[in-house]
Amino acid sequence: MSEQRLKVGIIGGSLRNRWASSTHIPALLQSQHHQITAVATTKLTSAQEAAQAIGAVEAYNDYSKMLESDQVDMVIVSVKAPYHKQIVLDTIQAQKHVYCEWPLAANLEEVNSIMEEIRHSPIRHAIGLQSRQSEEVQLVKQMIDNQEFGKILSVHMKVSTQAKGNWVDQGSSYILDSKNGATLLSINGGHALDIVTFIFGQFTEVQASQHTHYTEAHIIESDAKIEKNTADQYLIQGKLNANIPIAVHLQGGAYPQFLLEIQGEHGVIRLGQNQSIGHPQYGRLHVSVAKYNSSQSIATSQPDDFIVVKEDQEKSPFTNVFRAHQSFAKDILTGTAGTPDFYSALALHRLIDAIEISARTGEKVRMTGGSELQYN
Repeated sequence: MSEQRLKVGIIGGSLRNRWASSTHIPALLQSQHHQITAVATTKLTSAQEAAQAIGAVEAYNDYSKMLESDQVDMVIVSVKAPYHKQIVLDTIQAQKHVYCEWPLAANLEEVNSIMEEIRHSPIRHAIGLQSRQSEEVQLVKQMIDNQEFGKILSVHMKVSTQAKGNWVDQGSSYILDSKNGATLLSINGGHALDIVTFIFGQFTEVQASQHTHYTEAHIIESDAKIEKNTADQYLIQGKLNANIPIAVHLQGGAYPQFLLEIQGEHGVIRLGQNQSIGHPQYGRLHVSVAKYNSSQSIATSQPDDFIVVKEDQEKSPFTNVFRAHQSFAKDILTGTAGTPDFYSALALHRLIDAIEISARTGEKVRMTGGSELQYN
């Protein structure tokens, strides 16, 4: 790869931004292909604090001023989901390469407005679906692509998180309002569903239901109550590539877990997460398999049928974000296309929209060409 360094500005780069300060900033500081040159937050004091900690870079309390700087080639958008749309649009207009955290915007309508702009822009773009950078996810994809387990019979996935139930900290209370686009389905479900579509390809039909156990939540710091209008249960069934049945259960306010189980003619693959909080994109994944010649040879299941073939021992959640930035830098500097981009985000937003429509109407939604929706 070229020795050129990309000059990077971080929008939402406050040291109090737990995600940016634990992933993006250290990942870029350790990279040979990036140089952090600017930080923008809503308060000049926090921007200056981050800039000084990073190394006396430019500090802004107005991101639009940062976008005017010739010291910025690439922008990272690491703010709350409701603010993604306008910042991304402004970044496109400023002709800066952009890496935006998932989700791309709060809803599909906003995403479509971004796509109208990006289709006419020369900039490179990436979406923060960093689970694809996991070696464990890539191993599972390789085993499926190589048909090591024969025909795939079914896919089951469980994603649960202690959050998004009946408690929330003050800083995260915005996730309880569906219009902000940071729900159980869009965040936990989005990252998990992206793993499935990365491995197998797109959903061709979905049918879903949703349930809300909690219509209000307690604020941890004060024990005050806040209204909640987001669902905390989703049951999703459908088909991948028209012939692989899939069942997905998303739960909020529950024991945290991520488990993807793939049943093949000649065995089973399990992709799980150690010390899970219901976010597979954080890493700590492991792959275990049980192989057999035929299901007829398995009279009963045994605890030692499964063998762990790969386990993530890297720093979490830093590692996958570091890998994503390395991949995106390669795309920008050498013209490759190895990083999930806004078109990947669009496909996932369309899937989430289809699930929401099905859960609301009770109807099956067929997806053709990854974009057109048909209802039964």
